[in-house]
Amino acid sequence: MEEVDLAEEQPRPRDDAPDPRIQVELECLNTATDTINKLEVDLDEARMLFRQLLTDSTHRIDALAKRLGKCVEQSRPYYEARIQAKQALRETQAAAWRYERASSQHAAAREMVFLAEEGLMEKGCSFDHTWQEMLNHATSKVNDAEKERMESAVEHRRTSALYHEAETRVKALQKELKRAIAKSRPYFELKSAVNQQLEAQKQQVRQLEESVGRAKMTYSQALANLETISDEIHRTRQCQELGVRGIGVGADSPIPPMEAGLPLTTQPLHYAESISDSANASQEFKSLPGKLGPVAAPILTTAVSGTSLVLYTF
Repeated sequence: MEEVDLAEEQPRPRDDAPDPRIQVELECLNTATDTINKLEVDLDEARMLFRQLLTDSTHRIDALAKRLGKCVEQSRPYYEARIQAKQALRETQAAAWRYERASSQHAAAREMVFLAEEGLMEKGCSFDHTWQEMLNHATSKVNDAEKERMESAVEHRRTSALYHEAETRVKALQKELKRAIAKSRPYFELKSAVNQQLEAQKQQVRQLEESVGRAKMTYSQALANLETISDEIHRTRQCQELGVRGIGVGADSPIPPMEAGLPLTTQPLHYAESISDSANASQEFKSLPGKLGPVAAPILTTAVSGTSLVLYTF
């Protein structure tokens, strides 16, 4: 009796080695978790420090205002005018920068128009599509730059007028409130320093909030990557199981099952029987005479596969 190698017939064991991408994403997930926890602690501390700084500075400013008296309210218009003048100066500088940029763009566009016109003149009467398109583009740039230059010039004149007006008001208030300004100077200097500290602390809080948001985005991306890898592994294992099972197992088999106890050769072949019947019928019709009649066309009976085949005449 032949020995069968069972090792060859058994299905191959499934490779359960972990995907290396899983380890990478898990490390990213752990790093993001630690970063989020640390940043949230720093954010809570920064917010607490901001609230504490705001409370302390408010008490200090209120106490100084009570000690100085009415001079604080008397000199307040002067300092507000200084703030407005500083804001007008910033707007004037921005408008001047915009005008300079528009002027340089206008000069560059005019140079492009000049070069395009020279190129067309060199071609003479022949029409050059490239140079014509370059000229059209340069002309459009000149028009846009001219429009921007005019708008920026108008804006610069407006902001310059506001700045000069604010400066004039500051000088007038300085002369009018000279004594109150000198007496209330410590109050407004303290308030300015406190505002700078609060703004710096607020900026730190804002940066920490952005950092926490980026860390949470990294955490969410790592989770999404892990889910994608898990789906890929699941689909791969399903394909491997289907490949081991093969085709034609059980109800999937395209060939109907044979009757138990009967060999393959004993199954009836119906198409062969049909061919045999057709052959016998053709032999019988060959024996008929050329002219049929009630006497010349007798009824013939032929046995085919244990049954009687009766031929009727018409």
